[in-house]
Amino acid sequence: MKYRAFATLLLLLGLSACVREPVDWGDVSYRQSQLGDPDTRSAVMSANLPAVAGAPAPCIRSIRTAGVGPELFRVWWASRGDSSVVLSMQRSASGGESWDMPVAVESSDRGRRGCDRPAPGIFYDSVSGYLHLVYFIEGSDGAGVFFVHSMDKGRMFHAPVAVVYGNAPSGASVAGIGDSVIVVFEDPNATTPRIGIALSRSAGHIFEQRGEVTPDDVRAVAPWVALDQRRITVWWKAGKNAAGIAGDQVGYRVGLWR
Repeated sequence: MKYRAFATLLLLLGLSACVREPVDWGDVSYRQSQLGDPDTRSAVMSANLPAVAGAPAPCIRSIRTAGVGPELFRVWWASRGDSSVVLSMQRSASGGESWDMPVAVESSDRGRRGCDRPAPGIFYDSVSGYLHLVYFIEGSDGAGVFFVHSMDKGRMFHAPVAVVYGNAPSGASVAGIGDSVIVVFEDPNATTPRIGIALSRSAGHIFEQRGEVTPDDVRAVAPWVALDQRRITVWWKAGKNAAGIAGDQVGYRVGLWR
């Protein structure tokens, strides 16, 4: 509790101290959705999904995976009887043929949404061995997007760090190289759907910089991100139009981390 309160103070201080965008962005561009864009379901990765103690109903559509070669990780929501959820993770060293025992990464959710929630984001840096997760929960000390990471390939996770507080369920994505970590998220406090960004040079222990990815006049939901040294690429879905119809356009923007 004290750690989260301290993180919240740092978050607020970071917002007030930010005098310019931490990323030098290029123009917003669009393309059609294509193979390789994040899927909403992975039938292969749902095979032999274990039951989680106290949360017997896995949310299959929430499964997300990351990994390189035979080393894979999968993360998913599992719903309790009261419709709160537990965030669970498994590691495989055999390309998914067999899996280690599941780890309950986050169990403090007090919401009542069951599986009706954004899927978590996951990223694995094979060079450092760091595993990063980002997700939305409704905890006893406030709802919002939280980040958690493991520095030993998922054996132990550090305490969650608040990325942004807000009651609206928000999708998020994460990428990292060594101690450089970037989280992009649906801004839960915006009146028009847009994408925010939080940046850390301390492996996500603190997010020292914050900003906006999309301009106010660009509707954007369901973001995902890639990091290549200082080069950041963020993609998102364009969302529903004025008639309430969702299209298949993908927006994206490339920038350099200052």
